[in-house]
Amino acid sequence: MIEKVTVALIGGGRTGTPLMKELIGYPYISMVGVADKNPNAASIRTAKQQGIFHTTEPMELVDNSADTDILIEVTGDVELKKKIKERLEKNNNCKTIIMHELIARLLMSICMGRKTLVPCLHPHNVGVGD
Repeated sequence: MIEKVTVALIGGGRTGTPLMKELIGYPYISMVGVADKNPNAASIRTAKQQGIFHTTEPMELVDNSADTDILIEVTGDVELKKKIKERLEKNNNCKTIIMHELIARLLMSICMGRKTLVPCLHPHNVGVGD
């Protein structure tokens, strides 16, 4: 039985940063990595402060995700989502679950006690991709 869930985050902007800050407060969640193209993104700064692995190369995080339970992808980049799926398959990674932005928004809304869903910042990012 899993007692601690390992989580990695790709996309540390307006959606990823608040979610990351919420998740690192729970003892049963281990944030194992953060990726954002912007080296000055708030999520990268938080990762540095918390001693969490961080990179500006999302695929570096994907390549090191063999022991990651959940990979949160909230970049809004549909092409990146396809690349992530292909790379996980190439690496024979059947363990890591890619968490869609809609689920991230739902989780954030619940954690914040909101009566409405957190707004969508990437309306073109729907489904699981090709």
